[in-house]
Amino acid sequence: MTLPRFALFLLGVSLLSLVLACTGLDPNEVRPFSGLQGTITYVGGSAAWPKDSVYDVRVVAFEKKPVVPEDIITALILQTAAFSPASLPFNADTTSYSIEVLATPRTFTYVVVAMQNGPNFQTDWIMLDVYSATGDPSVPSTVIIPSGNTVKIDFRVDFSNLPPQPFR
Repeated sequence: MTLPRFALFLLGVSLLSLVLACTGLDPNEVRPFSGLQGTITYVGGSAAWPKDSVYDVRVVAFEKKPVVPEDIITALILQTAAFSPASLPFNADTTSYSIEVLATPRTFTYVVVAMQNGPNFQTDWIMLDVYSATGDPSVPSTVIIPSGNTVKIDFRVDFSNLPPQPFR
């Protein structure tokens, strides 16, 4: 076998294994929600938002705090981060969010409201608020998501007083 044929063979075996493994699942089975939910309040309301530099806003829970911008992409690829499935509304006074967390129980050490403030998805992110049980955003708190349970975390975003940034 040549290498390309061997690679195709392995791909075929992998896909067949996946299909066979899934045949025992009941598509009507309801899985209980496990995740994060809460409200984000923006200090100063809609008038406080930046006027021209908002590309995306999400709540993101990282298993490990990113220390360089590339860590964000790595966490997404390796699925060590959970995030709101769609961009949250811009220019809002408050907004609700919900993140389903799979493969629970899971532990997250850095849970944030993040905003993409430029066109580069890999590098143009700032943290708007960091979850901290003590209220000190320089000391992020660990969050454990149990199976079948919801953890409520509310955020307070103050565009004039952002938390310490992880890689600046």
